Amino acid sequence: MTDRFDNPFVDELFMRAGEGRISASGLKVVQSGGYRFPYEDLKNASTLGVRSARFWAHGYGPVGGAFWDPDGYYLRSEEDFHAGLDMLAEATDAHVLIWPYFPMQAREYGWLETWVSLRLGRDTAKGLIPRTREHTRAFLNCESSAVGEEDGGLQLSRNKRKTTGRQWRRLEELGTLKFESTREALDHNEAIEAFLHVEASGWKANKGTALAVNAELNAFAHAFLPDMLANGRAQIDLMVLNGRCLSGLVTFHCGRGLFTWKTGMDDVYKRYSPGVQILLEVSRQAGADPGVDYIDSLADSGHPVAEHIWAGRRQLATLFVPLTGFGQVAAHGLCSAYSARDTARYWAKRALGRV
Repeated sequence: MTDRFDNPFVDELFMRAGEGRISASGLKVVQSGGYRFPYEDLKNASTLGVRSARFWAHGYGPVGGAFWDPDGYYLRSEEDFHAGLDMLAEATDAHVLIWPYFPMQAREYGWLETWVSLRLGRDTAKGLIPRTREHTRAFLNCESSAVGEEDGGLQLSRNKRKTTGRQWRRLEELGTLKFESTREALDHNEAIEAFLHVEASGWKANKGTALAVNAELNAFAHAFLPDMLANGRAQIDLMVLNGRCLSGLVTFHCGRGLFTWKTGMDDVYKRYSPGVQILLEVSRQAGADPGVDYIDSLADSGHPVAEHIWAGRRQLATLFVPLTGFGQVAAHGLCSAYSARDTARYWAKRALGRV
């Protein structure tokens, strides 16, 4: 299940909503078969003067996959993937392609190595593609028989099941408790506003990362969510007590995957773990849905909820792909510079007590 290259964030609706908000400038896109490659030309100090391009993957769309086939027209193909890379290299005229959040377990990584070695006239790809920011994140295999670490399924311990069950019963004592979803009768606009409100009622508002408290992010969400909800490529689930939203989850559908994009919960009820409750509910729904094979948490390593209930792990990294002979040397220099900058940021945060 980890060998998946689906990417909901190369949806045209999401990309165009992000222009000037998530991306600094207009995005450019090349496509071959089911592979779509959005990219930005980089012209800043972070590239050390090296002519570079970056695949459009970022904190609000942390998937470096390029396969986008919502209607089932295409199959994953090495020929299509290589043709897309040829188009990308020609369009960018760059020495190096910076590719964040590349899924290392996907078969396309091997295809990428083959393409680079052929392009540079090398017998092997060993040492040609340096990488940094390697990490894992939680991933769920939705097959009903998948349980525990080996299968990447749900890994709820006995104590966790007892705790979440007790929390649910205590909430039921307070009134009418239910889940509502845009997959059913929940009005799309009401769902958007309810989610934005509950996300802004917690710690995310204090940190300034809640969508509703940032004008640009608020406009960004409103620019793509209504249409993606309408065409079924997004859904919003809410946990509601007496008409009050306690938690919400925005997910995207792409291929046979579900991607949990944003969560929010009401801090007043945090002792009942409404964030865990809604993630468990969506996990159960996905397990019963024949159209969903897996859920990607999109979360950082060490996520306090997803990693405790989902056993699967997906490996990701930022790649520095050389496109020319000069790029072969430059890629290693850029990789070292990124690693050094990340280390400096870590120690700065640690000195300020933020780690």
